[in-house]
Order: sequence, then C-alpha cells, then structure tokens
Amino acid sequence: MGAQACLEHIKMNLEEAPNKTTLKILSISEEKLSNDALRFGIEAGECIQIINKLPGGPIVIQRNQQQIAIGRELARVIEVQIINNNTL
Repeated sequence: MGAQACLEHIKMNLEEAPNKTTLKILSISEEKLSNDALRFGIEAGECIQIINKLPGGPIVIQRNQQQIAIGRELARVIEVQIINNNTL
C-alpha cells in the first residue's frame, strides 16, 4: 500500500489537507459556520477540489464549475477525507 493510499483514509480539516487534492466533505462541526457554508452549496457529502492555498490567506476550492475562496476559520471546522491526491 503506497503513501497515497494511506492518505486517502485519514480524516483532517480542510486547512490541513494537501494542495491540489480532491476531497469529500465529511462534516462541518460548528452550526453557524455550517449555515454559512451551506449558502455556497458546501455541505457534508459534497466533493470539492483544493485549487490553491494562499499563504496566510484563504483556500480556493472548486465545487462543480464554481471556485470559492474559503477563509481559514471556516476551513478549520470542515472535516474532509482525501478521495484523490493527483495533481489537477
């Protein structure tokens, strides 16, 4: 089993996830932030891709054809699991 296969079973928050990966959202732990995320169509069960992690700034994700900049506070409460660790 390679390193990539091992990563695909680890749960982490969005801020900790590697750049250029496809992820499945498992949960959003804070209700207020969960409601904020839902306005962008981000909820448990959705698949997203990390497009870019700006140093000290937001994390740019893509859901379907829409790119969204997620602040670090929200990123910390979004629990994800890697689906694919290939470069986009």
